[in-house]
Amino acid sequence: MPVFNNLQAAVAELKKDPSRPVRAHVDDLDVELRALTPGQRPQDIREFLADLGPWEGETFDELRARLREARQAGGSAEPPRL
Repeated sequence: MPVFNNLQAAVAELKKDPSRPVRAHVDDLDVELRALTPGQRPQDIREFLADLGPWEGETFDELRARLREARQAGGSAEPPRL
């Protein structure tokens, strides 16, 4: 896979064949770009929560306490199973 020297060249190559990712080296950073198909656009948190429907679990204060505890514990592990 060729490595391009700037993002503009990498994007131009990606447009030629969106099914194949491309790489670029910009300053001291190596990046890989890929095109998303129309159905792959990531949802933002508002859309994700709206799709879940009405909340029937913990109260806001309980959720906030869980998040605070996880953050104090390092916050990098998977959340606990409910």
